[in-house]
Amino acid sequence: MVRRLQALSDEHFNTHPASVSWCDVDTLQSTAARLREVCDSVFREGDYAD
Repeated sequence: MVRRLQALSDEHFNTHPASVSWCDVDTLQSTAARLREVCDSVFREGDYAD
């Protein structure tokens, strides 16, 4: 999963940098928030800290 996400990131999440829209930004922000929650859970940080 991490390798797939890295590859997609390397390709700008299938969006050409010159044509990024606010919709793309919103989608990426939502994805980042979910990934942050997963990392917080796994590493016991943020809301998951002991």
